Amino acid sequence: MQIINDLSYRPVEIADLESIRKLPQNAEELFFMFPKAEYPLTEGQLKTAVNNRFDSTVVLLNDEIVGFANFYEKEENHYCSIGNVVVSSKYRNQGIGAFLIQTMERIALERYNVLDIHLSCFNTNTKGILLYSKLGYTPYAIERRMSSQGESLALIKLRKVPNETI
Repeated sequence: MQIINDLSYRPVEIADLESIRKLPQNAEELFFMFPKAEYPLTEGQLKTAVNNRFDSTVVLLNDEIVGFANFYEKEENHYCSIGNVVVSSKYRNQGIGAFLIQTMERIALERYNVLDIHLSCFNTNTKGILLYSKLGYTPYAIERRMSSQGESLALIKLRKVPNETI
């Protein structure tokens, strides 16, 4: 798609937090992005996540922030875990999610020389599961989690071995 040619990425800046916090459009989207946060996402919640994670990155379409992700775990020469993944609702299904994940994969390989890249997705996030599968991620574990409404969910842990599929 043409939109991919217009995408760029960079590290998060403090001035980006207001735009990023508006990306999840409802409580379910926020739960998929950041399960520990409360809707609506506040700048404070987001700032805490950015400060406690690694390589927080934004995807830009021209100068507009259209995606965000970071690593919640990293072990150099072993693995990184991608988290807080979100794409603007205005631009979904246009390749931005794939660009964002592939960008995080490149960062993991270049900075941390990883053997695996991990991410997690709730069983109710069908679009996320399908995207990650398309990008070469396969399940390796399932953990029971509870939704904010007290319902049982499956957190599907996925991994990709970059040298096999990138």
